[in-house]
Amino acid sequence: MQDYIGELTDLCRAKLGEGTVTELTRLSGGASMESWRFSFGERALVLRRLPFQAEPAVAADNDVGAISLETQAGLIAYLHGVGLCVPEVIAQLPPNGPMGEGFIMACVEGEALPARLLNKPEYETARERLSAQCAAELARIHSVPVVDLPVTLPRQSPRDLLVEQEAFYRQFGSANAVFELAFGWLAEHCPEPQSYSLVHADFRMGNFLVNGEGLTAVLDWEVAHIGDPLRDISFLCIPSWRFGHYNKEAGGFAGLDDWLADYERASGKTVPRESFNWWMIFNMLWWGVTCLRLGSTYRDGSVPSLERTVIGRRVSEVEVDLLLALAAKRGVAEDKLEAPPATLKPDLPLAQEMTYFEMLEALGQWNKSEVMASASGHQMFAARVANNALGIARRALLLDGLYSERQAERLSQLGYAGDDLCAALRNDFTVCLDGPCWNHLRLTTLERLIIDQPQYAGREVALQRWCEG
Repeated sequence: MQDYIGELTDLCRAKLGEGTVTELTRLSGGASMESWRFSFGERALVLRRLPFQAEPAVAADNDVGAISLETQAGLIAYLHGVGLCVPEVIAQLPPNGPMGEGFIMACVEGEALPARLLNKPEYETARERLSAQCAAELARIHSVPVVDLPVTLPRQSPRDLLVEQEAFYRQFGSANAVFELAFGWLAEHCPEPQSYSLVHADFRMGNFLVNGEGLTAVLDWEVAHIGDPLRDISFLCIPSWRFGHYNKEAGGFAGLDDWLADYERASGKTVPRESFNWWMIFNMLWWGVTCLRLGSTYRDGSVPSLERTVIGRRVSEVEVDLLLALAAKRGVAEDKLEAPPATLKPDLPLAQEMTYFEMLEALGQWNKSEVMASASGHQMFAARVANNALGIARRALLLDGLYSERQAERLSQLGYAGDDLCAALRNDFTVCLDGPCWNHLRLTTLERLIIDQPQYAGREVALQRWCEG
């Protein structure tokens, strides 16, 4: 981006008058879009853009973004104009310009990183207020007259979204038994929405700006559409967006009953619990399919970033969340399982060439001592992603062979081989609601999670509910 400061300066001068672009810094995070903070004169601004590596046409097909950056900018500008808690849009990047697709917006005061917001003492007051504040803002979003919107957004029913997500899942040739089970259950219980409204569709921690007093802005409108408002109400509550605070269902900062009561109070509408629970399971599955989609953009070369590979391995956290949620739908008590082994001592020869495990260990230590020791901002974020990837690879070297043998043996006892179970579930998802098959899914998910995300809070919840001791 440093090569494009001249173009950025010219664009800002055309909209804001004289000034100079300084302090251009990439912000951490941003799995699907890049965000760059900079100063122009005395104004703090943010550039939101498609990653340089990504081809727009490819990204539109494979990424989580459902609407164009131009449409996003138009929507955000309108919402700011009618008083919603969103940044002011300053300018859009010129079509076919050197900086690609994107727009410039005002930099709003606040912190976005959930780890800080949910744990730092300086945000204690904000955490106490967030449920009521987010509920009030979400109720305002849902009350925006759709006919007044200056942009065209897709209209999607629950059934439309379910069909769309299954099509995305199938296009990768995926064979995931937990996802097959979830798709089957969701299809059989799909509700009709009570109303249609503007839906943010990614309303969660990480997309909020928060200061010491509470919510200052709602960001990242790339999957906005016209749909069931229950999508937003439940999305905040899916476990992946609690950031370690698993028992505080609403974003890691409030309990579920308090969140729903706050929304009902702010909107004047009752949240139907059965439909809310359907949306909870759908949103978990949506995030799982999105992980597959984001991972695929590394594989096809459209967004060749290390972060995409790690996100692609987050599927296992979704699997455990889905099974924890679907357990109540079985209506029977669960068998207690023996927890799978979580560690193995590496077999390191003393007098032979170095092992791949040792090389990964050394690379991880180098990253910590040489890169992370002096990194900050996006570089620190990228270094942490790298260490996560190295950890996944090390654990896979130690444990994947053992787990694969155990999984094949369990499948054989059930009368399946390879992807046969997934094929059976496509025909009848209920085949995995009986004891032996259900136990196989739970054990396989725990094994996958140990390799991919052993610190994920849902793993500890699953061990407590599912395993002996």
